[in-house]
Amino acid sequence: MTTTTFPTKPTAPSSHGLQLDMFAEAARDERAHAERTTGVPRLYTLRCTTIADYEHAMAQWRKAWPDLACLRDSHGWHVAIGEYASSREPTDTCIPITLQTDLRCNRTSHRGCLCVGDLVSRSFCRGCGWHSEVVDDDTDAALLGLDHCFPGWRDDPIVPSAPYDDGPKRRTRRNWETAVTELHGTDRPQGYPMITRRGPHGWRAVPGRSLWGGYDVAAETLGR
Repeated sequence: MTTTTFPTKPTAPSSHGLQLDMFAEAARDERAHAERTTGVPRLYTLRCTTIADYEHAMAQWRKAWPDLACLRDSHGWHVAIGEYASSREPTDTCIPITLQTDLRCNRTSHRGCLCVGDLVSRSFCRGCGWHSEVVDDDTDAALLGLDHCFPGWRDDPIVPSAPYDDGPKRRTRRNWETAVTELHGTDRPQGYPMITRRGPHGWRAVPGRSLWGGYDVAAETLGR
């Protein structure tokens, strides 16, 4: 009698073996990245007088090293993501904008890593090129910029938040503008902030939300 031998079920690799392969691959990636970035200049210490100069420096860096992550590997200052709608143009008067840079390393792990390890922010004045100190939070940076550009603003009255959803006749918006103007007057400069009551959540300084195109600052961040 002929005996038929059926193929046996393949044995799955052990999870331990898979983990070792993953660790080995991660180590190879780290070595390869270290080799690619050796000698590459970092832009963290670069200090420019206009946003256009920062953008030009980043463009030149990206052109020279197109295979690297420009924000992560250059550590260059750039306009913060939350400022996407803000103007980058120089101004005749002091108006702040927030810059950020990524100081984290570009490795798959932090074994033996000495990087600072986080996103950091600073305020930049579009009028005079002033820079604030480096801080951990974009709202803190915005407050420093406002102190530079608009001394005394922290004592302003608290006003209602701008309406998000207005009807086709914009009646709610007009009523809000009237209420804010009654509290502030009509002589606030472009880019001036306003202070609003937020409640227990959502205290970030929001660019472009004030009546004058400046930051909407939560009263809670000012201890009010």
